[in-house]
Amino acid sequence: MDTLQLHDSTNRAVVAERYGLLPSQTTHRIAILGHSGIHTGDKILEIGCGQGDCTTVLALLYPNSHITAIDPAPLDYGAPETLGQAHERIKSYDVGNNISFYQASPVEYLQKVERGEYDVAVLCHCIWYFGSEVEVKRTLEALRRKVNRLCIAEWSLNSSTAGAQAHVLAALTRATCETHIPDSDQNIRTLISPAAIKRLATKVGWDLQSEKVFCPGKELEDARWEIDMLLQVDTTNGESQFLQRARRNVKEERIITVLESMLESVKAATSMANGKDCARCMDVWVGTFA
Repeated sequence: MDTLQLHDSTNRAVVAERYGLLPSQTTHRIAILGHSGIHTGDKILEIGCGQGDCTTVLALLYPNSHITAIDPAPLDYGAPETLGQAHERIKSYDVGNNISFYQASPVEYLQKVERGEYDVAVLCHCIWYFGSEVEVKRTLEALRRKVNRLCIAEWSLNSSTAGAQAHVLAALTRATCETHIPDSDQNIRTLISPAAIKRLATKVGWDLQSEKVFCPGKELEDARWEIDMLLQVDTTNGESQFLQRARRNVKEERIITVLESMLESVKAATSMANGKDCARCMDVWVGTFA
């Protein structure tokens, strides 16, 4: 597929179907990478590739580049398609020869990398999966010694669009719970703001080159997914599944009280947005460093 055609909405839908992607997620990653400063031919290292949505778009946008995509999660993690299944599927496509997948923690992988082996590292919506701020700092420090440029994209924790406040509150609520569960495997484990990411990057020697905050398209599903996970109820007793899990794992009653209150704030914001199906995603921040 001609790279230029990816910027046409009709062709993006065709591309998404061909490569097993959601059209909205494809569009979103194209928007992010438009601010990345990556050039075709760059040797790209993707940290936290997950099931390979961004990996595939990287391979399509930069056909003369090779993408090394790593993620520490077990290959049987994820549903309805596991990471391992997704990686095998992507490798079977025509772009597969330009992609190498590895299961590895970023710091351990980077210990084996020579300086200059990669031109740029990409972290696209993966920072919140890290187990702690210390892990984030260690990864940024390891990258500083091995990679020339860095692009990070993460949710901004701000909303410029009506209906996006519910997404912000849902993320904060989930993160507050997971902070108190040391072995959490949820998608929000360490919620870090763009300001904190910049602070950590600067501390280990990265210089901010550019940053951009933009509002994702209304078709992007992430807000609805996050809200839906919080609002699900146990059909046997009508109780919140989120609060049930919190009570099983969090022993401090004060924290449970806070989580109950935060959940109510998500419900109120969702109602103001005319329901979860009308909720919008919060703004996205993209920062480039050298």
